[in-house]
Amino acid sequence: MELPSAVALGAAARLHRIGLTPSPAGDLAYTMYPWVVSGSRLHDAGWRPAHTNEEVLAQLLEEVSGRHTVAGRRLGRKDATAAGAAGATVALLGAAAVVRRARKARRRI
Repeated sequence: MELPSAVALGAAARLHRIGLTPSPAGDLAYTMYPWVVSGSRLHDAGWRPAHTNEEVLAQLLEEVSGRHTVAGRRLGRKDATAAGAAGATVALLGAAAVVRRARKARRRI
């Protein structure tokens, strides 16, 4: 389901405020509007990365393997699945209700 950006950001802000998501709503903008920066100027200035992208990804995957967290708390696999499904359902239903209400309001005008 596609949501207007204001609705998605509002839902993300509320979820973060009550502790259901670890990242602030502003971080959602990087998903909605991705950007890429060339490292060529850094390389030209002499900078070299300490690790490759592949090394960093492998390290990250090793550290989070088998771990699930919600708002910084570790959960078992079943609890994480249930929490994720419940959270996604609530967010989707809430966002759909807001969009529906906005569409009805526009029709009345």
